[in-house]
Amino acid sequence: MMKYIFKTLLIFFSFVGIGFSQSTPVDETTITKIILVRHAEKADDGTKNPPLSEIGILRAEKLNTLLADIKIDSLYATPYKRTEQTLEIVSKKRNLKISNYNPSDKLFSENLLKNKGKTMLVAGHSNTIPALVNTLIKSNKFEQLAETEFGKIWILTFKNNEFIDCSLITY
Repeated sequence: MMKYIFKTLLIFFSFVGIGFSQSTPVDETTITKIILVRHAEKADDGTKNPPLSEIGILRAEKLNTLLADIKIDSLYATPYKRTEQTLEIVSKKRNLKISNYNPSDKLFSENLLKNKGKTMLVAGHSNTIPALVNTLIKSNKFEQLAETEFGKIWILTFKNNEFIDCSLITY
């Protein structure tokens, strides 16, 4: 008798499970993610456009490792060696081109949100990335980073272009 009850319950819960799994799925095309980082540590070579330092290259490798399981659709960097090199490993591993953007372009944030259902990775600077985050979330929540601060990642989530979440990770 106990085996019969167990089998009946198992069959019942199997059908209930099927019923739930066939409910209306979440339309993932409405979820947009924007991941924003400051470039990794730069070399002190006396120029206005220095490359990454050895520590910066290690941080760029760590960024790639941290994001390894996340599907990324596009990469954006300001037109400087340090921002492009921060995304270079991600670019090569995923066969994605890095597109340059102008951080003073007021339409850049709007253009990011036009990529509905996509995940984008953006590299910028100590003063531009927090400002871009603030523009995207429509709140002055984050201040300019200190010159020595390189390890923050903002992950912004939007549903139908409406901001729903901001995760801040230190790496």
